[in-house]
Amino acid sequence: MPTDGNAEPDQVLAVNVTRRWSEVEDGTSTEADVVLGEWSPWVGRSTTKRHFDPDRIAVVIACRRGETMAVYEIHPDGDGERYHWTGDEPRRRLVFHGRPSSRYAAHLNAPAPTWKAGEGTPLKLLALGDLLQGEQPQGHDEPAQRQAVVGQAVITLSGTQNLTVSIPPHYSVTVTPRAAQEGSN
Repeated sequence: MPTDGNAEPDQVLAVNVTRRWSEVEDGTSTEADVVLGEWSPWVGRSTTKRHFDPDRIAVVIACRRGETMAVYEIHPDGDGERYHWTGDEPRRRLVFHGRPSSRYAAHLNAPAPTWKAGEGTPLKLLALGDLLQGEQPQGHDEPAQRQAVVGQAVITLSGTQNLTVSIPPHYSVTVTPRAAQEGSN
């Protein structure tokens, strides 16, 4: 059973915001409230078994109908806390502290995990290492130099000559090499 502790944040919590996203659209709730707010970590009706250890969550991604609506990195509040509990025992809920992520912004509008009809848990756990990172090499300021989102495809440049393209199942990819330019490798 996961327990609160000092684990290194290494997981992504994908949350299904389909039911509440209209609150963001009509202005009755903030995006942060919907994305970060009141998630039940409990498995089924249990009050002791959890789906995840909140101390291991580094990023929360908001998913709606297979699309990533928002990406938040967890950051400690003024008291150094990364989340707080709300509600009464025994089935308290978690509210994370965070802000929109520029590091993982390439995931906005990209394909996201989906939930099947009747699936009771509005969250899924992913490894942080599986999340494509839009990190920049030293001295580069433009995210487009390393990663771009085109439609629902995410294109990542690693080094100077290695492209990775992540696409949804219904996409196809055509690669056409250009003629070598004089003086190029």
